[in-house]
Amino acid sequence: MKRKFETLFVGQALFKTVWRTAWATVVVGALAACGGGGGNDNANAAAIAAVVAANAAGSSGPPPPAVVPAPPVEPSVPTEVAPPEKKTKWATTWQVALYRNIPQNENSDTVRMRIRTSVGGEGVRIRLSNVFGTATMRVDHASVALPDDGDASDPTAIDLGTRKVLTFNGKTLAEVPAGTELLSDPVSMNVPKLSDLLITLHFQGSTQYADMHMESAVPLPRYFVVRKRDVSGEASIKAAAPNYQTYDGAFSLSEVKVLAPAQARVVIAMSESITAGFGAKDIQEPWPAVLSKLANSNGELLGVGNAGISGNAMISFENGPSLRSRFERDVLSRDPTDIVILAGDNDLNQRKTPDQIIEHYKYFVETARARKIKVYGGVNTPIGNIPGIGEAGRTGFVDDPTNYGKWLKINEWIKTPGNFDGVIDFPAVVSNPASMPLALSSDCYMPSSPIHLNTRGLDVMGTLAYDVLYGKKEKPAAPCNGLEFPPSN
Repeated sequence: MKRKFETLFVGQALFKTVWRTAWATVVVGALAACGGGGGNDNANAAAIAAVVAANAAGSSGPPPPAVVPAPPVEPSVPTEVAPPEKKTKWATTWQVALYRNIPQNENSDTVRMRIRTSVGGEGVRIRLSNVFGTATMRVDHASVALPDDGDASDPTAIDLGTRKVLTFNGKTLAEVPAGTELLSDPVSMNVPKLSDLLITLHFQGSTQYADMHMESAVPLPRYFVVRKRDVSGEASIKAAAPNYQTYDGAFSLSEVKVLAPAQARVVIAMSESITAGFGAKDIQEPWPAVLSKLANSNGELLGVGNAGISGNAMISFENGPSLRSRFERDVLSRDPTDIVILAGDNDLNQRKTPDQIIEHYKYFVETARARKIKVYGGVNTPIGNIPGIGEAGRTGFVDDPTNYGKWLKINEWIKTPGNFDGVIDFPAVVSNPASMPLALSSDCYMPSSPIHLNTRGLDVMGTLAYDVLYGKKEKPAAPCNGLEFPPSN
């Protein structure tokens, strides 16, 4: 370093002066860094000043006394340790499986949708869906809010103090090309578990409502629509536009995520009408909702997504795209930790063989396990005639003697150890054990559709799913039969 200084200055004397000044500066910096202080601060400061003055003047006199920094003073109070960073992840708190709707081509609609959360969190994101659209969907306002608990008679009312406006890629305008979904940017918000949440959208220009999930027999979110007006900023759609329309269903919104603790589990329940909630009377009654309620009420952190579609099949495109074709979008892309598959009955009804159905099961399991997702096999519920009910209890399935053997073959494969990470034996808890071929218990079936469960049966199913996933011994409020609950392995 000294050679570099020498090349910059002319004359040895000038160099010495600059060198000494620089050296003094280094000493000052070193002492400051060491925190030299305490009772010797004044003495050290005087000595340092003397060094600086002597070097600046080019003094050739005796060197100043050595500067001895005082030892650092230990703090009297221990230094506070910063808390470790909280570990979180984005978890599905609500989901619906959408399928094609006849394009509506409405203009400048405002919609507000009331969903039910599972796990709670400290942030929120929504996923808009235009998978079945043929034109770009534009949403120029999207927000989330908690309901106004002060007016329970108005299901459209939000608490404006909780409202959060959402952005998409940094912009309030969301443009969702045909054939795609779009996830919003994160926003900080306290989202309670097992509670209602309202999402408000305003469509810029024409919208097709191409993606939907509607069915009168399945309890779905309430969907409120105001035609040709932007009332997205209003606290109450009912007050702002008394002629608003109401639907039981979901359009253009496929998922809501919350920022949950990292240890939260996310279960996606997939397949057909029994999973979707056919036979339930309330949005909290399908068996996946019962699973969510039990887990989150008992201190577990569980996000639950429902990917069921009534009449859906694993192989064929019946009542929406096949389960295989939508597996990536409706299940894997939601980042589950666990999947529950309950499928196969509709495929049997469409003359698919047990071997074809089992091959699809293998595909689902192998694909999920490759992503370190656990897969639970739901044993298919009974589809035999209900004994003693007469024509109202006939399913027609056992009219062909070979059908019952096919059903048994599929279920025996599901129950074989190693084929799944766990097995949820639904027939053991909802069947009539005195009936062969097996049929649903007369206490738990839906009279208008004897292959479906009523509210009591769905509660039993959800309770069993909770017990299997968490290793519990919870019992339903009213069982379907007198057999052991949960069944022994």
